[in-house]
Amino acid sequence: MIQRFIELGDGYSDIYELVELAKYMPTRIEKIIAIHTTKNEQELTSLAIIMKATEAGEFQPIYICLEGVPNPSYKSTKRFQLFEQISTKTNHPIMEITVKPSTTFYDKTLYYQHLIGIFRMNRFIKPYQ
Repeated sequence: MIQRFIELGDGYSDIYELVELAKYMPTRIEKIIAIHTTKNEQELTSLAIIMKATEAGEFQPIYICLEGVPNPSYKSTKRFQLFEQISTKTNHPIMEITVKPSTTFYDKTLYYQHLIGIFRMNRFIKPYQ
C-alpha cells in the first residue's frame, strides 16, 4: 500500500479545503489527526485527515495543512473549531500527537517519512506491507 501526504498548504485559507474534503467524503475518512509542534518558539498544529485506501492501486492519501494553526491548547481559533466540527459530524475523534517541527529535517520528504513511521507505530495507518 502506498501512503502519501498531500499538502494543501499551511493552514490559513486552505483549512477550508480540508474541511470541504471531509464534508464531501465522510465515508472515506479513516482518522482525523492534530499534530502539535514547537516551531520558531511558537506552538503550532498541523491538521490532517487520513483517508481509507483506494481499491485500485491501494493508495492511501493523507491530506495535511502543515504547521499553520496555533495550538488550540494555547489559543483557540475559528480554524481549529471548524476542524472540531468536522470531527463531531463524521464521528471521528481527533487523535493528537506531538512531534518535532518540519524544519528539523533536511526536506519535507524526510519529515513526511518520519510522520508515516509515527503513524504506523501508533496504528493510525496500516504497517508497511
